Amino acid sequence: MSATDRLLERLEGVHQVALSRWCARCPAHDDKRPSLSIRETSDGTILLHDFAGCSAAEILAAIGMELRDLFPGVQAERRPERPSHWHAAKIALRVLHDEVLIVLLASEDLVAGRPLGDVDRERLMVAVERIRGAADACT
Repeated sequence: MSATDRLLERLEGVHQVALSRWCARCPAHDDKRPSLSIRETSDGTILLHDFAGCSAAEILAAIGMELRDLFPGVQAERRPERPSHWHAAKIALRVLHDEVLIVLLASEDLVAGRPLGDVDRERLMVAVERIRGAADACT
C-alpha cells in the first residue's frame, strides 16, 4: 500500500479531482465540506494544503501520522526520529502567528466591554490550547 493510500484511507469525504489529486474534509478542525487538498508528486511526495489554515503537522497528528510519512522516497536511515528543534520551533511560530491574532481580537472585545459569544469563547479556548501545544513542542 502506498503512502498516499494510507493517508487517504484515514480521511473522510475523499474524492479524486484529477490525476494524483484529491480533496477531503480536514481532520484537524470541524470541517463541514472538504477544505483539504492532497497531491501526490511524481516521486511519491505528498503535498497537503488546508484552505482553512491547518498546518500539515496538525492534519497528520489528527490521523496518527507524521510529517515524514509525506516523503516515502526518503530512505529510512536518513529520516530523523523526530523533527529538529529548529523545525519544531518553526512550526510553533506559525501556530503562534495565527493564534495570537485570535487572542488579540478576543481581548479587544473584552476590553471594549463586549462579551464573547459561545462560538468566540470556544475558538479562544482552541487558540489557547494550540499556543500551549506550540510551547510544548519547543521544550
